[in-house]
Amino acid sequence: MKESYKKILVAVDGSTASTDAFNEALNIAERNGAKLFILTVVDYKFSLGDPAFINDALKFHLNNAEIELEQLIANSDISKLDYETKIDSGNPKRKIVDYAVETQVDLIIVGSTGKGAVEQAIVGSTTAYVVNHASCNVMVVKP
Repeated sequence: MKESYKKILVAVDGSTASTDAFNEALNIAERNGAKLFILTVVDYKFSLGDPAFINDALKFHLNNAEIELEQLIANSDISKLDYETKIDSGNPKRKIVDYAVETQVDLIIVGSTGKGAVEQAIVGSTTAYVVNHASCNVMVVKP
């Protein structure tokens, strides 16, 4: 077990579980004097049909993700921390693991389940993937 963490990644998706993970990440980052990386990934796996429609839908979801992230940050006490935000699109579980490598974090914090009913029924398939594929420690926060 590490004595302290210097770079922490928290993945958020607007769910209650990810908000709990975000709050836990704030506390851990503050205690450790760590830099916090906040990642939101818009999953487009269910986008089917006309490419123009898909592009418009993706823009819509990216815009919503930006608004949700801004609200999450505005409602927090993050001003004392060094942090970066990133909004991406693609496969969330792979994007989280890849971004963790890219930013060389030493801890990933995720909620136990995601936003969608399908994800909750699977009991956090994204979380399970991150736990099994991350190259650093992973903390799973339960709601």
